[in-house]
Amino acid sequence: MKKIIVLVYFVSFISCAQNDKTELPPASEMVSMNDANVKYGTKYGQQYFKKGSSEPYTGWLCARYDNGELESAQQFKNGYGNGVWINFDPDGRIESQGAYRNNKTEGPTKFFYEDGSVKAEGNFIHLKKKVGWWLFYDRKGNVVSKRFFTR
Repeated sequence: MKKIIVLVYFVSFISCAQNDKTELPPASEMVSMNDANVKYGTKYGQQYFKKGSSEPYTGWLCARYDNGELESAQQFKNGYGNGVWINFDPDGRIESQGAYRNNKTEGPTKFFYEDGSVKAEGNFIHLKKKVGWWLFYDRKGNVVSKRFFTR
């Protein structure tokens, strides 16, 4: 059993290490959160629909700061967060990137310094609960701390 747990950890860690910054679609292919309706109390919580549509939304939803820069971009399938989410600072730099599964922040996640270098990486479960090994880096990319989080 321990071998299986270690194997699962390494597979998830490798996928996290390969979860580099995602290419975003053009702005014309993203729907603003302002142009989406939300239905509450569904199977996985909030479900999103493009305004004027009765079909649950599949694609990228985004939010923008007052200055027009992206605040967040999130992949949705059938109205639920499934895929990648990316958060940005007001200057357009990526702050964090991770994965959604059925509207929950779960899976590999990275946090970035302002210069784009990785600040921390690991996995989340149950929304944003850290689990397994997390690595924390200095601005030069050196591991300065490793922490193991249990469920």
